[in-house]
Amino acid sequence: MSKGSDLQVDYDLLATSAKQLRQICDEFNGLEEWKKDVKALVGDSRVQKAMGDFVDNWDKNRKRLIKEIEEVGAMVKTTSDAFKGLDDDLANANKRKK
Repeated sequence: MSKGSDLQVDYDLLATSAKQLRQICDEFNGLEEWKKDVKALVGDSRVQKAMGDFVDNWDKNRKRLIKEIEEVGAMVKTTSDAFKGLDDDLANANKRKK
């Protein structure tokens, strides 16, 4: 954890958050096979159509969620990298002053 005058950055928390966001994306990407399993379980054509509509809607929203989660994960990584870079720069500047 970096400690400055008033600012504290928990790098472990940022790294854990990025890792968990990647895991969520992996889980969402793995749900593609679920669609085939559901269709195999229902026999009535009306139920299959209703489930097909639901699954198609889920696919669309799942893909949107994956994209948004990936974007948040990239923001977390960028934030962590920026703070780490700033922290390093400040530490180096402080060393040069001494």
